[in-house]
Amino acid sequence: MKSSVQDSRFLVRLRKAKAKATKSGERRTLNSKAFSLLEVVIALTILAMITGTLFAIIKGSVRGASDIERTQRENDQINRFLELCRITFQTMPSSATLTLKQLDASGMSSSQELAIAGVPTCFGFGAQPTSYEETVIGLRPDVIEPTSEDGSPRYLLSVTRKDIIAASVDTRQVVVFTNGLDENPEYAPDEQQRTWVPLLRGVKMMKWRFFKDSSDEWLEDWSESKWPDLIELQLQMEGRSLPSRIVWAVPETQLRSPTRSSSSSKTTTTTTTTSSQGGTAPR
Repeated sequence: MKSSVQDSRFLVRLRKAKAKATKSGERRTLNSKAFSLLEVVIALTILAMITGTLFAIIKGSVRGASDIERTQRENDQINRFLELCRITFQTMPSSATLTLKQLDASGMSSSQELAIAGVPTCFGFGAQPTSYEETVIGLRPDVIEPTSEDGSPRYLLSVTRKDIIAASVDTRQVVVFTNGLDENPEYAPDEQQRTWVPLLRGVKMMKWRFFKDSSDEWLEDWSESKWPDLIELQLQMEGRSLPSRIVWAVPETQLRSPTRSSSSSKTTTTTTTTSSQGGTAPR
């Protein structure tokens, strides 16, 4: 009896030992599958670094695409303005006059105004697309964003003409082809009560010069009845380090007889980018 009891006790102890060993093995297996706190912190740090890098790449790509789109839109506006100038200078009749006014002696880029009179196709838009009124091209201060990021003043390349707006026959009130004249300060009349219509925004510098072949010199003002041989425009936009230089050749018109006239015109447009303000006429 004693031996059987001892055998049963031994079997019970053996079963308890096996059960204990099985539980400790399971705990060791669970501990080997779990992550420590240090491992979790390292993993989160790596994930944050990867996420930040991807966010910076995506943000840079979006900004680059936005800058490219803005530059293309700005180039399209500049090309349209230059095309209007080309058409104006190409189609000038013999009675047309060009006047380049230097408003002050400071030499600032905003102190010039180019007046074109007697050209019916000059900047043909507004209430009267065809007009013989004098058209003036100049820079106006940007009242909405007066300065650029580098602190330099911003201008609006604008055009004005007496009949660019029309008076209503019924109410005798000014009716403008552009909405919001009374609400937009950009269309507020200047000291001479001229209403300017902006064509280009973000202009940093604009300078006109006329070339006189007889004296072989560039002039920054012009009041002669005879046309200049060349017309030069230097235009620098905001965010661009160098100005664009555009040169037009004015048509040469000769009247051979009172009843019959023939005209020969030469028109050459040269566009370069230079930082020099001087130079000689292109040959």
